[in-house]
Amino acid sequence: MAWGRAQLASLTTSAVAEQSGREELRGTARGGLVNLVGAAVSGLGGLAVTWLAAVALSPAEAGAFFAATSVFLLAGAIARLGTPTGLVYWVARLHKNGRDGAVGSVLRLGLWPAAIVSTATAFGLLLAAPMFTHPDLVRLLAVFLPASVAMEALLAATRGYRLMGPSVVIDKLGRTAAQLIGLAAIALAGTASALTITFAWVVPYLPAALAAGWYLLRRHRRSRPDPGFPDRVSARAFWGFTAPRAAAGVAQLGLQRLDIIMVAALAGLGPAAVYTVATRFVIVGQMVSGAVGQSVQPRAAAAMAAGEPASARALYQASTAWIVALTWPVYMSVGLLADWYLRLFGGEYVNGDARLVVWILVPAMMFSSACGVVDSMLAMAGKTSWQLIDVSISLLVNVGLNLALIPSMGVVGAAIAWSAAVLVNNLIPLAQLWRTFGLHPFGALTRRALLATGLGFGVLPPAVMPLGPLWTTAALAAAGLAWAVALLRYRTRI
Repeated sequence: MAWGRAQLASLTTSAVAEQSGREELRGTARGGLVNLVGAAVSGLGGLAVTWLAAVALSPAEAGAFFAATSVFLLAGAIARLGTPTGLVYWVARLHKNGRDGAVGSVLRLGLWPAAIVSTATAFGLLLAAPMFTHPDLVRLLAVFLPASVAMEALLAATRGYRLMGPSVVIDKLGRTAAQLIGLAAIALAGTASALTITFAWVVPYLPAALAAGWYLLRRHRRSRPDPGFPDRVSARAFWGFTAPRAAAGVAQLGLQRLDIIMVAALAGLGPAAVYTVATRFVIVGQMVSGAVGQSVQPRAAAAMAAGEPASARALYQASTAWIVALTWPVYMSVGLLADWYLRLFGGEYVNGDARLVVWILVPAMMFSSACGVVDSMLAMAGKTSWQLIDVSISLLVNVGLNLALIPSMGVVGAAIAWSAAVLVNNLIPLAQLWRTFGLHPFGALTRRALLATGLGFGVLPPAVMPLGPLWTTAALAAAGLAWAVALLRYRTRI
């Protein structure tokens, strides 16, 4: 009888755990879907910004805009001090464990230092502006740097509460729409210059930061507990997790943006514009991975904190299947129709080097998608120091190869360097997650997504390419239809 009761208790516990895992996946799917809608708008908006800048400006002016905004984003990554990841991690853990009273201490520990450092960084950029080719662009961007940092950190704190709506509405939808409206108005008015385009691009960060602060303040006040029971997180604990992420975040963004700055410095502003245009399709994959990652992060942190690796594994594998299903069709379509893709930005961007850049980066980005949100999973497992080492190695690979290859190979060398860094930046953390925590992205659903998209978009369209672009487009349309039917067919599992 005792044995029967023990077995029943075991089965009950297993059923509860399984049900809890399903609920986590459903919650992640809901948050991921909201984020994906925002990511679609933001990703297409990023492509539209690149297109507007490319068609409204000369290649040299467009190159100046792309290089200056890359400096702005890198400076913001430095000034954030890793606080977005730290705030998601700590708010999620505290909220999961019923310690909402300690959230206030986490917000103070993260937000005040980021505000001070972002202001100091902005002053530093103002002083250093004469060192750049277009100092007026750098000065303008520096003024809005604190607003950018504040927006990122404040929205990250709301995601710690598993609220994806504010990030989507304020950042992905609101800020992106404001940028596009401003850039389109300038282009239609015929007043486009590198300075006016930059102004329209950066101004929306200010209202977005104010809206994020207002929303977080409302949410935090609702969850404030009885002041008679004080609770807090120590600065040592918060920064012990967050500090490595600060450097890792800079290096991670360096992998995405430093090559544009290096191409501009080593090959010129015109090639920098060509390289930016040729690589912008990558935005789609980055936005999808970021959207899914933002939904996965708080749940993965809570699962790891509760000692539930099976739940974390299920989250990782399901999210990877979503990323593959949504990004591989885009990557393969861009690779097969590279000339059509480049011609969208103007005939001056259609050349052999730009085409090679696309073809080099497509397989690298497909591999990155197949590894899923490996970077986020390592961070949510608490291994931000490992993450820092991994991304630093990748950045060294990127910078070293850029210095070696750009002078002789131009934008093609930069593409080779970025692809090599992407492979390193995924393989090392994947090996660490698999060996240490038994976490990997290759579940049954992931394997099906890899097989279906690989066969659908990688077999028939290349086979008909010799017949001409119209046949290739028709084959891609057929593959897209089959892909949509498959997603609908397996929507309940996904």
